[in-house]
Amino acid sequence: MSATIRAAVLIGYPELARDIGLDPLRLLDAVGIPRAALTDPDMRIPGAAMRDLWELCSQTADDWGLRLMERRPLSVLGPLLLLIREQPTLRDAVLAVVRYHAIHHTGVVAELEEFDDLAIIRTVIRYEPPRPSRQLAESGVYQGLRMWRLFLGPNWRPLSASFMHAPPASLDTLHRAFGPNIMFNQDFNGVVLDRSDLDTKNEASDPELVRQVTVYAEGLVRPVAASGTQQVREVIEDLLRTGTCNIDTVARRMNLDTRTLQRRLSQSNSGFNDLLQEVRLGLALHYLEESDRPFAEVAEALGFSALSAFSRWHRNHFGHSPSERRDATRSRWAPSR
Repeated sequence: MSATIRAAVLIGYPELARDIGLDPLRLLDAVGIPRAALTDPDMRIPGAAMRDLWELCSQTADDWGLRLMERRPLSVLGPLLLLIREQPTLRDAVLAVVRYHAIHHTGVVAELEEFDDLAIIRTVIRYEPPRPSRQLAESGVYQGLRMWRLFLGPNWRPLSASFMHAPPASLDTLHRAFGPNIMFNQDFNGVVLDRSDLDTKNEASDPELVRQVTVYAEGLVRPVAASGTQQVREVIEDLLRTGTCNIDTVARRMNLDTRTLQRRLSQSNSGFNDLLQEVRLGLALHYLEESDRPFAEVAEALGFSALSAFSRWHRNHFGHSPSERRDATRSRWAPSR
């Protein structure tokens, strides 16, 4: 199932595009987004087309995604914003985003992890076909930060912000958005905060209104919920770096027996090995094209026992070595940086 997003994501786009010398309508045509999307915020447009549009704009403005987010009101989230704003605590708000973000965008998933005194809120980008996008990563994490500020105050900043890509040439806009503690070439895109922040209360929360908007959100999310194969992809991505990612471990993680998982995948015209390869291919493109992580770390993150095994796999699939791909990417982007 291809990712889609509400056309409200285009609010502020024409103005910023013109400000940096671009023709917003011609760019829409180039990526296949209907011009009518500019006047119909509830139209669902292909997430991949929006990603490609952001990447085209970033060739002129390297901090495009963040600059647009700074201009755009949170009201672009539509019903999702109403649901978040009524939650009794920040933890409830984060879990609501985890459950219902597909109402706004099916290609971006939020994940919450709590441990000791810290919490991590991840922004996971899952598109078919997979392709790295620094603009989506930065703007997605920043949109989340703006949502958490509804509870923690307009000046709140996380303990740190993490990104999977390499640092850009200029960090000015990133520091303005996230503060001084930004880390790159990490295993996730997201923010780290004090776990106690999650207990921050919303004194204006109305339990009955929460119930009503939750019922409403359930009705909206069902038609755009992730497919069964997408759920398998998510588990594969989580398990890859353990080196034990096989159909048996994925089935156990999903509380299924192996035969049941095989049957479900067959009904979706999918196979486990095909999904495993798709996830690996997408992550490989990201790590090699957008990050500076050492090849040995990339091999480990993709579940290979040795760098040599990763190199053989990459050459078999792409016809060239990992180093050749990274060198070609840097050469391609060098003139614009």
